[in-house]
Amino acid sequence: MLTLFAELTRDEARERAADSLAVVPTASIEQHGPHLAVVTDTLLVTAVARRSAEATEASVVVTPTVCYGNSHHHRPHPGVLSLQSDVFLATTRDVIEGLSLSGYRRILLLNGHGGNTAANQVSAQDAVNRYGLPGKVHAAAYWDVARAALVAGGLENERLPGHAGHFETAMVMAVRPELVRQEVLDDLAAVDRERIGLPAGKRGTFAQQNRDWGIGPGYTDDPASATPEAGRRYLQTIIEEVSRLYASL
Repeated sequence: MLTLFAELTRDEARERAADSLAVVPTASIEQHGPHLAVVTDTLLVTAVARRSAEATEASVVVTPTVCYGNSHHHRPHPGVLSLQSDVFLATTRDVIEGLSLSGYRRILLLNGHGGNTAANQVSAQDAVNRYGLPGKVHAAAYWDVARAALVAGGLENERLPGHAGHFETAMVMAVRPELVRQEVLDDLAAVDRERIGLPAGKRGTFAQQNRDWGIGPGYTDDPASATPEAGRRYLQTIIEEVSRLYASL
């Protein structure tokens, strides 16, 4: 059962806290190739967060999406509005604190941008361990929640989530098709992985190299293979899996 936090009065917000899971979607405003709008991550995680709440009988209060994320790695492409890592951490910690002060004891940071993943986990840890806030704070990316089901349904693991490639393009086709520049998409080449120069971590390590995204096309796999039908299928699978997560927390 979905409730939008922003539409509650202060007293209603507190009244809902006792028996509700509070979900904070986190995302980005950043380049998604020449064919997708910069709002892509924000659009998709907001849709997933709300539609998953509608699909469960559990009481779920969804806050406004934290639309600015940690996206410096997408510079120097234009269209990137990014927060420094410490600013993003402080933002999500403060949102968690506000929910805690309002009485919420079950909180989920639901992520829709890969660059926020580690920071969301740190925010959850800090909120309960460093600041001693009561309750339990969870952090998860929606594609990780649904990964096993999506792969079982035929989606390649390396395309999940990718960036502005097959998966995200198909999802946007399903949610807001008018935001896909089809005329541009028809002329796009599949990604040249050597040209994009993305670093690969070795033996489980995480690697980062300055301006990786700036030397490539800004997408990680073949967005031209996306279809609205595939996007609707992925979205339905994600909603089913995320709604189950909501009910379990």
